[in-house]
Amino acid sequence: MGTRSSRNSANQWARPVLLAVSCIVIGFVVGWFARGDGGGVVLPTVADAVEQTLSIQTTDTVGTSTTVDTTGTTDTSGSTVTSQPPRAQINLVILNGTETTGLAAKTQTQAESIGYMTVGIGDAPETQATTVAYYRPGQEAAAQQVAADLGAQTEELLVAGSGIESEAITVQPNVDVVLVLGG
Repeated sequence: MGTRSSRNSANQWARPVLLAVSCIVIGFVVGWFARGDGGGVVLPTVADAVEQTLSIQTTDTVGTSTTVDTTGTTDTSGSTVTSQPPRAQINLVILNGTETTGLAAKTQTQAESIGYMTVGIGDAPETQATTVAYYRPGQEAAAQQVAADLGAQTEELLVAGSGIESEAITVQPNVDVVLVLGG
């Protein structure tokens, strides 16, 4: 009779433990599929190390401000890994290159709502088919950030002396990125 009572006490704790473990396993499996990506997990490699970017702002005697980015992290292929600068540090000009009145102002409001602090607006010298983020030398990462945030299809180097640069510096002399809205 002593064996039977010890067997009952073993069954009394084993069933709730087995039930709890089963619920946990089922919960993980259901959560894994409910996540929507099939449970795929992508872990970063050492080669995907995040680059630290140091921005130094200098002001010359005329009062023009220049931002210098220094980079130093490279991946295993030898390419420089770039990180996105903070939106608040990007001097942005939005030029309306469409026939839609007020589009630059609407985009300015959108840019400011997501953290851009210095945003000027104006009209592009001519209409443009697509939206392009033009950038000053050394500001490619800033242009990529603007393109991702505000829907530019491409990023291109801002040509010194071009009509776009002339209009942009009229709006804001120390511009880093000029977003020309097209469409």
